[in-house]
Amino acid sequence: MGRHKFQLYLTIVTFCTGFLIATSIETTKLLRTERMNDQQFQQETQLNERILAEKEQNRQLEDQLLDLQRQVGKVEEAMAQRKSEAAAILSELEAARMMAGVVPVEGPGVVVTMQDSQNAASSADVTNYIVHEQDVRLVVNELRAAGAEAISINGQRLVSNSSIRCVGPTIIVNGIKSAAPFVITAIGDPNTLESALNLPGGVLSTLRDFVQIEVAKKDKVVLPAFVGDAKTKHS
Repeated sequence: MGRHKFQLYLTIVTFCTGFLIATSIETTKLLRTERMNDQQFQQETQLNERILAEKEQNRQLEDQLLDLQRQVGKVEEAMAQRKSEAAAILSELEAARMMAGVVPVEGPGVVVTMQDSQNAASSADVTNYIVHEQDVRLVVNELRAAGAEAISINGQRLVSNSSIRCVGPTIIVNGIKSAAPFVITAIGDPNTLESALNLPGGVLSTLRDFVQIEVAKKDKVVLPAFVGDAKTKHS
């Protein structure tokens, strides 16, 4: 009888011990799980805070980028404006240089060749059949009136103070003496220049009674720069 009680007590103690151990294990697991959940929550909270902070930083960077882009846009607009103004000034300067004759130029135009008449040798008055400075000047003035942008005579570029003088059978342009044939080269619209010279009753129709004149349209002619003192009036 006593032995049965002892076994019963032992069984109860063993059961209680097992229960306590099991309870302890489950409690430990629960505490560990709660601790892990708490750590995970803290980690998630910290991660969310970092994400929000980085989003805010990205927003600030985007604002800075937009501001910089606006500044760059303003600078580019200013540069484009200055570039446009510089291009306009450069174009005006090039036009002024061309008109002043200080740079060589090329373009379409005409070449007018003037020579003494073949009748000069047999004529009693030779002077009526040779090219004079006024003849050359008439052609030059007609070309200018027709819109010629640049003109040269026997390679001498005409500028605002150039003069054409006659000395015997020669002509002096910019202080340089040359003899016939006189080649007048002009840059401009070839058709317009040729038509102006060949107007009925115009310059060429009058001069051809006394001298030989040929007009040739060219796709490209080259005029040299003026060589000399542009401030000095050639008289």
